[in-house]
Amino acid sequence: MNIKEIEDLLKKYYEGETSLSDERSLKAFFMQPDVPDHLKPHQSVFRFFNEEAGVQLEEEKLEQSLLRKIELYKADTAVSHAHPGKKRLYYLTGIAAGIFMVISLVFVIRNEIRHRQAVALQNNRSEIAYTQARQALLMVSVGLNTGIDAARRLNTLDKAVEQIQLVNKFFNYSNQFMNPDEMMNPSIKQ
Repeated sequence: MNIKEIEDLLKKYYEGETSLSDERSLKAFFMQPDVPDHLKPHQSVFRFFNEEAGVQLEEEKLEQSLLRKIELYKADTAVSHAHPGKKRLYYLTGIAAGIFMVISLVFVIRNEIRHRQAVALQNNRSEIAYTQARQALLMVSVGLNTGIDAARRLNTLDKAVEQIQLVNKFFNYSNQFMNPDEMMNPSIKQ
């Protein structure tokens, strides 16, 4: 048989579609020492089946072997039922871990919300401080501008007073030139 036929028979074998003669052909092929590398894993399966087929058990040994396997199965299942607390413990630890995670998430989210509120409050305080400082500076500016305007008016008033004093001096000198007697004797008035 060629390799392609063997591969096709293997597919049919694992799908349960081979006849006894096909299985004998596969068994004969895999008992040979020179099996291709990609088919080596299948060789161990067929060799195992060949070795086990040759084993003959007495009826008494077969019964004892079967009873022993049943007892082992009962012992295995009894152990799993004897400790139902272990299953509960696994369930309870899983539930506790879930609750712990939920509580942790609640605290993390709560801290994040508080942090954002604190940042927002700090921003609000900064805005309020900025607004108050701006208003104070505007008041100082208005007061300074008012003071400067008043100083300009005083300057204008000083110039007007100087001019009045000049006019007054002129008037006094003109009186002296025009009425020199009156200047000497102020009690004489015409």
